[in-house]
Amino acid sequence: MLQIEGLEVAYGMVAAVRGVDLTVAEGEIVSLIGANGAGKSSILRAVSGLVRPRGGSIKFGGRELRGLRADQITRLGLSQVPEGRAVLARMTVRENLLMGAYARADREVEADLNRVLDRFPRLAERRNQLAGTLSGGEQQMLVMGRALMARPRLLLLDEPSMGLAPLVVQEVLRLVRQINQEGTTVLLVEQNARQALRIAHRAYVLETGRVTLSGPASELARDERVVAAYLGGHAS
Repeated sequence: MLQIEGLEVAYGMVAAVRGVDLTVAEGEIVSLIGANGAGKSSILRAVSGLVRPRGGSIKFGGRELRGLRADQITRLGLSQVPEGRAVLARMTVRENLLMGAYARADREVEADLNRVLDRFPRLAERRNQLAGTLSGGEQQMLVMGRALMARPRLLLLDEPSMGLAPLVVQEVLRLVRQINQEGTTVLLVEQNARQALRIAHRAYVLETGRVTLSGPASELARDERVVAAYLGGHAS
């Protein structure tokens, strides 16, 4: 579904991503793990059109994405849930969700809204509440639901557990797995490497903008280098 080759991203003179090759097959959850500043979020921003790559190729369903605007990429079936949640604070939960369907012209928007509210019961309870008054966990569910309103084939998730209590993290990641099981492919950047590897099919480890390890998530979770650097302790 997604094929990245030789991706280069820079901010001025600072190189953030250096020649990354990465693939995501339909139906997978693929996780990107690494330290802060490793280039994980920059990869997502390049894929979704929020930053312009300096080099390389990004193909989604065989179509080159470089040069397309973010709204054009969304219309192709790719949605990003940004780091930091970024709800529209002065709009209601319902209005936020409907904004996720801004590019759609079909008659199924209201039905999809009801499906999202069924998936996230707490949002249903607060559908007329201003988004800025929600808790952190509720806001994370809201931005996930908003992205799903675009009916994405590929969902990009950038640090969905950041700043959340442990029990809420478990709930958010359970929802990520459920969304995937229901047919949406997921590319996940997650600070909690242990949890990311637990729910992913495959994973890539990034260091200073380069992929240093990749493979099945279950194998990387036992790799001594990954355990020592990101999981704490020793491989069994």
